[in-house]
Amino acid sequence: MNSRQVLTCLVLILAAASAGQGGFAAAAAPTWTSAWTKVPSITLVARADDPRVETASAAIGYWNRRFAEIGTPFRLGAVRRIAGLMAVDELNALNANGSADYPPSLEHFPGDIVIALSDGDIVSFTLRWPAHRKALVGIRTQRHYPLSLPNVTRNVIAHELGHVLGLDHNGDPTALMCGRPARCRPDMFASDTERFFSLTGAEQAQLRRLYPSNWRAR
Repeated sequence: MNSRQVLTCLVLILAAASAGQGGFAAAAAPTWTSAWTKVPSITLVARADDPRVETASAAIGYWNRRFAEIGTPFRLGAVRRIAGLMAVDELNALNANGSADYPPSLEHFPGDIVIALSDGDIVSFTLRWPAHRKALVGIRTQRHYPLSLPNVTRNVIAHELGHVLGLDHNGDPTALMCGRPARCRPDMFASDTERFFSLTGAEQAQLRRLYPSNWRAR
């Protein structure tokens, strides 16, 4: 195969990857820059007595306030709760596999965004499957550092929801979306005061592009 044929194959692969984005606007390959084209409903999966349910609700409220501030009608939608736990092994396997294969087991959970508040020592993560109109957020237990520190869990949940909504990492340790490859760690969110870290100006501009003032569900 010559260089022109290789280039043609790459173009065809990228074109195929950008087709059929389902509940997200079309985007090339798996990136964080796809916008929701519907109001996504949310399911919280957690133990019945898990205090992080309120924390997750606060993180959802944080994002809806940000959307109101930037002047878009887009909002995160209705929230339901399921008492239970997703298996730690399953969450670890999904995180390791990434979004390469959509897990049929996720269809057992209603909602467009499933937030699994794990009881295990997992790495918090976000996965999206646009063609299936589904996203999964896995959150580490509060029993382990750094989520055991005050104010960290609320920002980690808000951070992962930022990925669900179309934002990537930045290198600003004072901002909510700071992360790899920059040297940003969740323990930087630690605070004796309950607060959410801010968005950068570039991230607010990105949200306005993804969810403009004339955004409508379709």
